[in-house]
Amino acid sequence: MKKLLFLLPLLCSLSAVSAQRNSYFEAGFLFGLTNYSGDIAESSIEISETQPGYGIYFRYHFSKNVSVKAHVYSGSISGDDANSANLKMRKLRFSTSIVEFGAVAEWKFFGQERYSSTGIHNFFVTPYAFLGLGLSYTDPKAEYYGDPKESEKYLRTPLPEEGLNKTFLLAPMGIGLRADVLDRLVVGIEGGWRPVFSDDLDGIRVNGNPGKGDWYYFAGLTVSFILSDPKRRQ
Repeated sequence: MKKLLFLLPLLCSLSAVSAQRNSYFEAGFLFGLTNYSGDIAESSIEISETQPGYGIYFRYHFSKNVSVKAHVYSGSISGDDANSANLKMRKLRFSTSIVEFGAVAEWKFFGQERYSSTGIHNFFVTPYAFLGLGLSYTDPKAEYYGDPKESEKYLRTPLPEEGLNKTFLLAPMGIGLRADVLDRLVVGIEGGWRPVFSDDLDGIRVNGNPGKGDWYYFAGLTVSFILSDPKRRQ
């Protein structure tokens, strides 16, 4: 029992030292692409509607495996019935800008010590997964571009539809791969999807499928820089 009482503080001390050595801040940029699925892309993502996206983020690492990230991403999404053989006669399309604020928890599957016992930086690559919460601000513009005489055939209510939300609660989730390439530099790739728990993202609810929620996606290259140096705190 005495040995156990002696070992417990020692183990706690070693754990605290390890956590301190592996806790640090980083900030970075995402350069990538956005896309969408919803009422104007019912079956799959339409590659031709891919738009540029970008963002900034701040990440704090609690340990080798656990980190949290706060981010602001921006981009545009769009859709057009002309891309679908089943929907092209309806002749609806939309576009919107997106600004997303989010916070996610991340798990690094093969996280390692960034520095060896001699203080040399360790190069390593690890996949990671993330899940969190966020808010997305949009301004969708939906339109019918077919023959006005046939609009009543395809529109249940005039456009723009009334009473639609433009702000959405969402759950960012996805996977990534990061490489600690230099003492202060980390590069990676990341892809994530966002269910918005609403059918209003594309500005079409009544004229589409009200029972099916909309999604959008971010994917791209990440480049980040270490802001605090855990090596100096060893």
